[in-house]
Amino acid sequence: MRRDHFEMVALIHGRPEEVYTTLADYRHEHAHIVPAKYLRNLVVESGGAGAGTVIRYRARAFGIERPSRALISEPEPGRVLVEQETTSTLKTIFTVTPTSDAQQTHLQIASHWVPSRNPVKIIEQALYPFIMRDLYERSFKLIADYVMQKRNSVPSAHLTKQAD
Repeated sequence: MRRDHFEMVALIHGRPEEVYTTLADYRHEHAHIVPAKYLRNLVVESGGAGAGTVIRYRARAFGIERPSRALISEPEPGRVLVEQETTSTLKTIFTVTPTSDAQQTHLQIASHWVPSRNPVKIIEQALYPFIMRDLYERSFKLIADYVMQKRNSVPSAHLTKQAD
């Protein structure tokens, strides 16, 4: 079966575990990195962290908003997170890869879908790459900003030298 796809990669200034935790924590963190222009009303139906989580949300494209639902899996926990829509054939894969110093992260977002035979859907799906480019660029920025904000809000340990 033929599948279409679109993917992008960005360098995120944050350690891989920080980025992955942000992606996988649907109950507390994921809502901060979802571009509201395209995805709204994210609700965790069950689970909340990584594999087995079920989410629902409203997806918006072409001025039309539709309900969506997805099941989360982790083929490689800590590295690969998958959102498989249960309302369509759309599958989005987040892959986290450390840079050589492990202080930054290459984040790949890739979406795959089975092309429709419906003439209206064919036209809609032909425009997916244009929408996904904007969606992914916004997502990368939100992820980078959120990870940096989290990092800056954690108080650093104050070390004091004890007298001998």
